[in-house]
Amino acid sequence: MNYRLSTLHPTQTYDENFTEIVDINVKDPISAIILNLTVDNSSSIAPTAHALACLTKLELVDGSDVLFSLSGYEADALDWYCNHVTRSNWNAYLGGMACNRVLGINFGRYLWDPVLALDPTKFDNLQLKFTLAYQAGGITPANNKVTVLAALFDEKTVTPTGFLMAKEIKDYTMASNSHEYTDLPTDFVYRKLLVRCQYPGHEPGALLRSLKLSEDQDKRVIFDHRFTEIMRSMSQNSPMYHETILGIAMIAGNYQYCTPTERVFGTINRWESSVGAGETAFYDGDGGRCDVTSQSLDSNCQIDVQGWCPHGVYEIPFGLQGEIEDWFDVTKIGSLRADILSKTAASSDDSLQIFLQQLRNYA
Repeated sequence: MNYRLSTLHPTQTYDENFTEIVDINVKDPISAIILNLTVDNSSSIAPTAHALACLTKLELVDGSDVLFSLSGYEADALDWYCNHVTRSNWNAYLGGMACNRVLGINFGRYLWDPVLALDPTKFDNLQLKFTLAYQAGGITPANNKVTVLAALFDEKTVTPTGFLMAKEIKDYTMASNSHEYTDLPTDFVYRKLLVRCQYPGHEPGALLRSLKLSEDQDKRVIFDHRFTEIMRSMSQNSPMYHETILGIAMIAGNYQYCTPTERVFGTINRWESSVGAGETAFYDGDGGRCDVTSQSLDSNCQIDVQGWCPHGVYEIPFGLQGEIEDWFDVTKIGSLRADILSKTAASSDDSLQIFLQQLRNYA
């Protein structure tokens, strides 16, 4: 058998905020680590946030060397931009039911990439860490459950030359109509630069104006575009994000939370075993928050949602994503600076994260 799935961390239940440390003791190269998060909802009322709010951080470390460090939102968006498919997520925001979110840490360009994979023999003390705020999302969850799997090379012998790592570079509070300058690292080749700006009720493009990347004190400007242009050009290389949600529509109106945050469209109808009174309506979706209403009675509903910018994340890919030699080799330049300009609508209530996916070679 060339490939197999191995359990790194069997299903465990957490009923408190917790940071789990999982020792990675396998020796076979790892193509991807897959985390399954289950958020058990306590009642059929409006959720307080997206279920992934419960996963506040996901890290892979080798002692003090950080190989991967993102929030649950960031990791999920990066996984989407790498594969352009969801991993059979189940979004049931109803009492007695659970939201099940599955996301991957991808070490290669695709699953079972023989050139790029995580080789545990190259490290001394590999550990996966995940941090839970178990009631931060869903409907006052009774608990969270987490399972961690690894997609391993088994009988197939591969000699990977490196792997893809990802880290958050900056997290800052925004201001109205302001430039934020960030000196970016030039240690490893860039495959993707990603910018996340999410505030419920606002599309990211309503808060962000433009992104400029320049080398060596503006000696060479390699990128200078509005975020609306990024979404309408680069983002169009990806399909629309599509998901289904089970929730409750209330007479007074209430919110459900979805993954796409910009140009969100949705359809809604009752999710019941029989026909009854009660027209339902879907509205908005900006920033990943949908407004759902029922005409004459609170009723379970099913929502079909589509849109762009999962979790408020814009992707800036460098070159053909399957061609390693086509990526952005920042090691050959002196400095790289990002200039992000916000719009007037941005305020101190809004935050922005910059994160990278980079190539790290073993040699």
